[in-house]
Amino acid sequence: MESKFASPNRSSNYTLQQSHLSLNKIKYLDDVFCSLSYIFCILDQNRQIVFSNDILLKKLGIESAHDVLGKRFGEAIHCRYSAVEEGGCGTSEHCRYCGATNTILKSQETGLKATGECRIRVLINGIESFLDIEATATPFVHDNISYTIFSIIDISDRKRKAIIEKIFYHDVMNVAGGLRGFFDIFNLLDEEEREKYLQMGASLSQQIIEEISAQRQLAQAEHHELEIHSQSIESLTFIQQIANDLQFLEVAKGKNIVVDKDSLNVSFESDPVLLRRVLNNMVKNALEASTAEQTVTLAVTKTDQKLKFSVHNSKFITRDIEMQVFMRTFSTKGPQRGLGTYSMKILGEQSLGGTVNFTTSEAEGTTFYIIL
Repeated sequence: MESKFASPNRSSNYTLQQSHLSLNKIKYLDDVFCSLSYIFCILDQNRQIVFSNDILLKKLGIESAHDVLGKRFGEAIHCRYSAVEEGGCGTSEHCRYCGATNTILKSQETGLKATGECRIRVLINGIESFLDIEATATPFVHDNISYTIFSIIDISDRKRKAIIEKIFYHDVMNVAGGLRGFFDIFNLLDEEEREKYLQMGASLSQQIIEEISAQRQLAQAEHHELEIHSQSIESLTFIQQIANDLQFLEVAKGKNIVVDKDSLNVSFESDPVLLRRVLNNMVKNALEASTAEQTVTLAVTKTDQKLKFSVHNSKFITRDIEMQVFMRTFSTKGPQRGLGTYSMKILGEQSLGGTVNFTTSEAEGTTFYIIL
């Protein structure tokens, strides 16, 4: 059996049962670890579960520990990449960048305790959700057999708090500072200049509202509480307005935002606020990846009788980043970032019912798109 990362080898059912029975004989093991408020399990050398506490079982809606016996952690929590390869959890290309798998392997290789953060995409009953966890793996020997004590703590709230603080303390303050500067010089302008600056001031004000609204909508979408308000939209007019509004962003200075001349102009039904949010994030990401004088291009085309909205820039995304793009809190821009591409996925797919993805190559650059 092939693997693109960790060993695909698995223990026999007999070996798993023997390990499980042996561990259950440890006095107070079940009492102590089932009293913990976080997920805890013991893994064998092939990263398979041979003991777990009831928090893991409750989280998964499982009645008996035997139902997770022999599964790897990703398989137990329904990680969407755990079944990509025949070898299961830890054997796909995506697993190279999994904090949980790497933490387990590091502990096994060094014989020392290891801790790492991990972003996981889980798919249960067709519904996708994202987890931010802190994983800890500790070597453990019993009856001359090596095991790994593996525990996780959900840090989603901590990560979200840090990101929101970053947004409000940094991003929104920057825009607010620009708006204040606008008012400082407005009275010094002549009549012709004022008309241009009024448009800029309106855009800055709208950006503040957009940042606040974006966080509220994303939180509602994650909890499946976001209401969809569909209405008729003209596709070409829609993307032209986006291009016009975003040209005043700080990150757009010295760069070009254009609409492809072959873009279709058709009427369609969707929620314009949410679709705009998705496309705004695509354009902002493209601008951040671009350098001075480079161009970001918006387009509307048809594919299989569906509308495809796309945003292109000339930057190529390397494979290691490509594997993690839509993960919540993953970002190449530093800590306390990483909701842009994630929100594209949540709003574009869960709320609008579309397909959000991207293509990238050194020759063609990168194109993010949503198909509705």
